[in-house]
Amino acid sequence: MNITAWGKYPNIEATVHHPATASAARRLLGRAGGFTGIARGLGRSYGDSSLAPAMLDTRYLNHLLGFDPATGLLRCSAGTSLADILDVYVPQGWFLPVTPGTKYVTVGGAIAADVHGKNHHIAGTITEHIDAFSIMLANGETLECSRRQHSDLFRATCGGMGLTGVILDATLRLIPINSALIRQRTLKAGNLAEALALFEKHRDTTYTVSWIDCL
Repeated sequence: MNITAWGKYPNIEATVHHPATASAARRLLGRAGGFTGIARGLGRSYGDSSLAPAMLDTRYLNHLLGFDPATGLLRCSAGTSLADILDVYVPQGWFLPVTPGTKYVTVGGAIAADVHGKNHHIAGTITEHIDAFSIMLANGETLECSRRQHSDLFRATCGGMGLTGVILDATLRLIPINSALIRQRTLKAGNLAEALALFEKHRDTTYTVSWIDCL
């Protein structure tokens, strides 16, 4: 089938597999001749980073596996979208610690790209809030990774763009919120220097973002 990414270029013809379980993904990786391809989530990455002649589509690996309302720890399958997490847990008073420019990305894709959001200066990237994940290697072996267990693989996978294996599930820390609404303040700057000075002045603000009017 014809596949493209966020920027609509390039377009490639690819064989796309849609495993619905970890065991189905394991069978795919363990078949004769192996699997030469890459995992793919919702296709919001730039360029050709999620494109290959063969792809393992993780969108059906989208299960919420466990949540601790006392700590905010959520375990979910890697194909779970940020949108699904927000739909379920914002009404319960929990929010994602880091959200990129779109909520239509998967948890596995967010880890692979080590995404950041408008609170990058305070919260860092998504990796800062991932406690552990399980990953399937090219030989079908599954490992549990954290900062203490298989730590080298943990660090290589966070921001590794899917090249270390297929993330199957992850445990991340949600943050408590009192409301789904945001108190916003808009400041206008006459030029880039003023905008940067405003960022510095308001560096303790949780979320900050600027838009440049080129007109």
